[in-house]
Amino acid sequence: MNQFEAFEIINDIIIDSWFSTDAQGQITGYNRMFYSLFPRAIARKLKGIKLQDTMDISVDIVSEAITQKRQVRFDEINAVIPEVGEFRFIMSAIPVTDEGGQITGTVVIMRNVTDEAMVQVKYQEMLDREARERELLRDELNRRTESLIEISKKYFELRASIKKRLKGQLSPFILKINQN
Repeated sequence: MNQFEAFEIINDIIIDSWFSTDAQGQITGYNRMFYSLFPRAIARKLKGIKLQDTMDISVDIVSEAITQKRQVRFDEINAVIPEVGEFRFIMSAIPVTDEGGQITGTVVIMRNVTDEAMVQVKYQEMLDREARERELLRDELNRRTESLIEISKKYFELRASIKKRLKGQLSPFILKINQN
């Protein structure tokens, strides 16, 4: 049993999108999840074309796996599928070899993490916004504290000035008491 045959046994239990290629990187097989990523016009023509012909993607994971002759993984890869939109995937490619050890193709598994990535982006934006708000509050607190310190200094200066001026004078309250 070769690796493709072994993969055929388990491919129904893989919940992520997957596709297989030949040694030149042309798609030879895929599951329903992979098929459903594309508009029908593209999905019907998947066999025999390369992944880059189906979507705008920054990496050629199939070539990387074949060139490096080992499993390759990329996290949060941006991809744009025409007429559908932008996605983020975690992608793993595994080179498949024959009995002689020659690479005959790859199996690529793609996990769509677009929703999770968007939640992460929104969470990071929220953290950034809260950090800016904390900084503004800190600045406002510092400004008010400086203002309070300045008012306090003026109060003590005025109080000292009044004490100095009244030193040696009789209190007006004492005069009122004596008049009664």
